[in-house]
Amino acid sequence: MAKVRAGLPAGREAAVWAYLAAGTSVVVTFLVTSSPARYMLGALISASAVFAILAGVARNKPPSVLPWYLFAAAMAPFAAADTIWGLYQVRGADVPFPGVADLLYLGSYLLFTAGLVILARQQAGRLHWAGLLDAGIVTMGFATLSWAFIIAPYLRSQLSVWPLVVSVAYPVTDLVLLSMVARLVFTTGTRTPSFLMCVGWLLVLLVADGLYYGTQATYGNAVAENASEAGWMVSSLLLGAAALHSSVARPPRPAEDQERMPRRRLSILIALIMTGPLIVLADVGGIRDQPMHVTVIVGMMAALSLLLVVRIAFLAQYAQERATAARTRAYALAASLREQEELQKQLSHQVTHDPLTGLANRVLLNERLEPALNRCSAVACAGLLMLDLDGFKDVNDTLGHFAGDELLVDVARRLTSRVREQDLVARLGGDEFALLVEGVHASTLHDYVTRILDSFKDPFILAHGRSAHVTTSIGVRSITRPTTPAEALRDADTALYRAKTAGKNQAAFFESPQ
Repeated sequence: MAKVRAGLPAGREAAVWAYLAAGTSVVVTFLVTSSPARYMLGALISASAVFAILAGVARNKPPSVLPWYLFAAAMAPFAAADTIWGLYQVRGADVPFPGVADLLYLGSYLLFTAGLVILARQQAGRLHWAGLLDAGIVTMGFATLSWAFIIAPYLRSQLSVWPLVVSVAYPVTDLVLLSMVARLVFTTGTRTPSFLMCVGWLLVLLVADGLYYGTQATYGNAVAENASEAGWMVSSLLLGAAALHSSVARPPRPAEDQERMPRRRLSILIALIMTGPLIVLADVGGIRDQPMHVTVIVGMMAALSLLLVVRIAFLAQYAQERATAARTRAYALAASLREQEELQKQLSHQVTHDPLTGLANRVLLNERLEPALNRCSAVACAGLLMLDLDGFKDVNDTLGHFAGDELLVDVARRLTSRVREQDLVARLGGDEFALLVEGVHASTLHDYVTRILDSFKDPFILAHGRSAHVTTSIGVRSITRPTTPAEALRDADTALYRAKTAGKNQAAFFESPQ
């Protein structure tokens, strides 16, 4: 089953390419042969497009079948009109104008328009004014060209009312189709092969119509009629292939950021706005001597300018919204960075500080100890004091561990109040503390140690009116020359052991062996 499913899309696409290849061979046959019967090939291609659309809808099941059924319904009268036109060509007779074929062609264009309106609404999603404005500018710009090169020459001709109405109806319906394809391009985010072939169908159809009716209006007869006929055939092929391609089943996706205007699109829109002034300056068809046509061109120029102003207003609003969103994101990013920095500070503090007392821990002591020891000299030395509380175990045993923790916090607070601001007080664990004293002379260090011992004379007041009296034993390592932190800690700990064994509540200085 997996192999069959994996090969299925390729089989469908093979049918598309086979259809296009067969249709292309028919178009080539039309161009290289001179028999009048070749004019029936257009009807063959149009009819094949009807069946291709119906087959594609049945096999691929697009999200909405209504637009494609309307396209198939439009191709049916298109094929009928091609048949009528081809039969007249085979007989060598003039095609009646206006006639049944014209009514069929215009009717098919109306059905095309209905299908495109539904398809554009489904592809674009909700209404986007920016895309509609861009489509309107494109349509109005080409309307200016259509007026100058097709409609105005028809109006200057000697055609009676009915032929004139039908002649003008063709470029007008083309402009409606152009507005639809412009809206599809500007508002649809889906760029599937089926979508591209659908857009190609409309563009080729419009180019073929423009070549045929433009030259007919200007010169009185169509120039390069074979090229126009081949274009109509190719357009029908592309519509049929668009329905046959499996990508027609993919759900439509609206274009993102439709309000923004890429530089290339802006250049195209400005160029279209300039068509009116250029037509008047070039005096196309002697238009400057025809006030009515000049008025129409000026009116179209004014409408184009108004559309562009409104479009630029949408663009400015879009830019302001993006700037506001960017500022909001910047503020959020700055807040996030501040939170991250604060979190890093908290984590760093937790790594280097004792959670119970808030004092520095062994990690921070080691970090501060090494540079302090390297700065020692005979004049300004550093002192490392190791403290161990006397009687702390009794407090834990008699008053409980909560009281013991409370006592440790009070000891930390009292030590911090007795030392200088630049000195470091650390808790190494349990009831062991350490003091790092920098920039003191050896004699001054003795007084410093005495002050620390005296700070334990007063009892510590605990919760619930209780109190505890503990003393401390201190081991001192006076450093007058550079040494390593490990040696300093070892020596201070050795001195602390001497103080403990000598009777506690006293200090012992480390004496290096001679």
